[in-house]
Amino acid sequence: MAPKVSVIIPLYNHAAYVPRAVESVLTQTLADLELIVVNDGSTDNSLEVVRAIRDPRLRVLDQKNQGAHAAINRGLSEAKGDFLAILNSDDVFHPARLAKLIPPLEANPDIGLAASYLEVIDQHGKSLGLKEGYRNMSPWPLEYPAQSFRAGSDLRLALLTENYLSTTSNYVFTRGWFARVGAFRGLRFVHDWDFALRVAAQAHLHLHPEPLMQYRVHPTNTIRQNQVAMIFEICWILAVHLPPHLTRPPKDDTSYDETSNPALWGHLYHSLYTFGCDRILTLLLLQRLSENPTLAEALLESDNPHRLQYLEWIATLTSESAPRTEDQPSLRRWLRKLKR
Repeated sequence: MAPKVSVIIPLYNHAAYVPRAVESVLTQTLADLELIVVNDGSTDNSLEVVRAIRDPRLRVLDQKNQGAHAAINRGLSEAKGDFLAILNSDDVFHPARLAKLIPPLEANPDIGLAASYLEVIDQHGKSLGLKEGYRNMSPWPLEYPAQSFRAGSDLRLALLTENYLSTTSNYVFTRGWFARVGAFRGLRFVHDWDFALRVAAQAHLHLHPEPLMQYRVHPTNTIRQNQVAMIFEICWILAVHLPPHLTRPPKDDTSYDETSNPALWGHLYHSLYTFGCDRILTLLLLQRLSENPTLAEALLESDNPHRLQYLEWIATLTSESAPRTEDQPSLRRWLRKLKR
């Protein structure tokens, strides 16, 4: 008989953390589950550590290093449950996480992704505070947050500002919605944000107002490893997702209707953040990536010459010695064009 829930742990060089992650899944109050750990070519003893854990609900898969998105996709392809969840190998589930997030998905088939508030912890497990969606602990500052989507109540629009869900560890969804949305893309830094935006384009989001997981920050977090490439992926995400999200009405909030549409565009203007690389975003928008998925995917290839040019420009724009210029006018022109 198939389990109700499948939990996927992508594992890479987290021998010190993965026992606690595995334990937090196997001790869930909702026990009808399977746990699939996908070792993504770890070079420490992570594989040996997890293979030493004995539980009939645990399966361990091993593959050459291909990146977190590939490990997640491998695990999801092997999953048997009707409900799917992800836990990174350095994070921890609250004991009642699945018991609290599965019922909303069962009750409302229009919900494509369920998540929760989370507790941020350091490498030693010390609490650094509670993150309440987009209400606090934002990943970057906005000049006027009160005029941005952070000040509203629309979960989908707030997702255009940042991935306030923070991590794939915060994702629970149904097999049906995963089949509709598709696999995680080959993005190193923002594959989680891209997936959430693809879900939000078709479905409702559910954010549970309790911290039902612990998100660990430490010096080896992937997001810390290459800022230039990370900025490129952020601009790519916005270029791909802004047009389709802005050409249809919001799902989760009624404050933006046709008569108040100018308010939506004003909030959007104050919501976008590109680390001073608005010109990069403008160029990507002008390439109409949302209408050309082949071109969009090509730009994710490491040796793509256009990608390499973008990376060079971003490195120049973000260097400490680079002159600071006002990029907003070019972005404003694109916004006006899209409104028409």
